[in-house]
Amino acid sequence: MPLWIVIGVAAAVFVLVFVVAATFNAFSSETVDEAEERWTGLPAEFTVEDLESVRFRPALRGYRMEDVDEAMAMLRARLSELESAAASDGPETAAGPR
Repeated sequence: MPLWIVIGVAAAVFVLVFVVAATFNAFSSETVDEAEERWTGLPAEFTVEDLESVRFRPALRGYRMEDVDEAMAMLRARLSELESAAASDGPETAAGPR
């Protein structure tokens, strides 16, 4: 069997093992407890200061999507709530004090 076929198969197996390991966060040096401690979600009635303190857990290619999705869902719900309250109060209170 030619050497280049053996090298090609070995490279393909290496890439496959790497992708599977990355999928299951095998390269993360933190334990599950450490990962859960680092995720600082938003409280139900969050403020601007709470947004400043949000930290997402890093993943192989950026941040963990479930953390970002949860934060975005909370932001979306809170903004909808505030927009509804502003619409029912009238345009003069929607702008707030200047």
